[in-house]
Amino acid sequence: MNITKIELLNFRNYNKKIFDNFSNLNIIIGKNGIGKTSIIEAIYLGSLAKSFKTNNEYSIINNNSDFFKIKIYYFDYGPKKNLEILLDKNGKKTKINSKIQKRLSDFISQYRIILLSPDELKLVKSSPNTRRNYLNIQISQLHREYIYYLNNYNNLIKNKNDYLKKLMLNSNLDSRYLDIIDEKIVEEGIKIYNYRKKYIELINKYINIFFNKFSEKSTLFIKYISDFEINDINKLTKELKKIRNKEINVGMTSFGVHRDDYEFIHNGNNSKEFSSQGIQKLIILSMKLSEVEIFKNEYNISPILLLDDLFSELDEKNRNKIFKSLNKNNQIFITTTDLKNINKKLIEKAKIFNLDERV
Repeated sequence: MNITKIELLNFRNYNKKIFDNFSNLNIIIGKNGIGKTSIIEAIYLGSLAKSFKTNNEYSIINNNSDFFKIKIYYFDYGPKKNLEILLDKNGKKTKINSKIQKRLSDFISQYRIILLSPDELKLVKSSPNTRRNYLNIQISQLHREYIYYLNNYNNLIKNKNDYLKKLMLNSNLDSRYLDIIDEKIVEEGIKIYNYRKKYIELINKYINIFFNKFSEKSTLFIKYISDFEINDINKLTKELKKIRNKEINVGMTSFGVHRDDYEFIHNGNNSKEFSSQGIQKLIILSMKLSEVEIFKNEYNISPILLLDDLFSELDEKNRNKIFKSLNKNNQIFITTTDLKNINKKLIEKAKIFNLDERV
């Protein structure tokens, strides 16, 4: 999978801009605030139809306009294709080869991406919700049906929570409705649990190998924590029945895969509490490199790698280890404020986009 051209209209600080003639390895250099990350963000949006920088995507629209549009041209072992995203007051619209897509799920993951950025290096210390969202994004790139199961599950939880709140105010309501919805929550939840469990198992297949390149004689694995470890429909339904009165009292579903989390276990300890910030960064880097192997070896997919201002966070020794670990068959986009952070051999092979020269 390779991107060949990006067209931006009213996107961040770009009124109208075209970037093209991308190679397999692309280095985007420029001062902070000049728009390096905006290019990475546009590529991310082209894959997942959402930003990694903000939840309020209207804030992406250039101040002088009331909409933004991204158009991305790419190819994948066949004819060139183009993807288009438009956001205006009427919402988000997507197109594939100029054909409007009725559902976002039909648009996403036409090409796959793996992002490495300073914000993602904080994943160890982030909230369980952040870790779940990250896991959901990665799995959805590999399994389109996962999005469907996740949406079904989230709707069930919302409906159940609404009904629990009504029961708090009126105990005479028929609680048998909860029996029906709990069964459906368990059915959809088990599907989600199995996808997450498999993906974490695949990460654990590779993560310690990569981590030992950064930190020798260490052990690292990811521990998945879920209410659904029981993985049995009847037992899980009984568990929900046991805590029903508690859930009615608080007006919230307190058992299910919407509470899932995972821990990074470094040398036998939870790295969130016991590892230094430097080690935590290397843990996330090892996970990301593991995911490249998963996409390639387990699913025969070559993801596009987005390395946003990553090398300012690492010392030269670990930067070089990252360079050696990168798969040269993947298209790579690197942003940096200074080429001194980049290995000279890598620079020789790269297409350089100097945004400072375009001001």
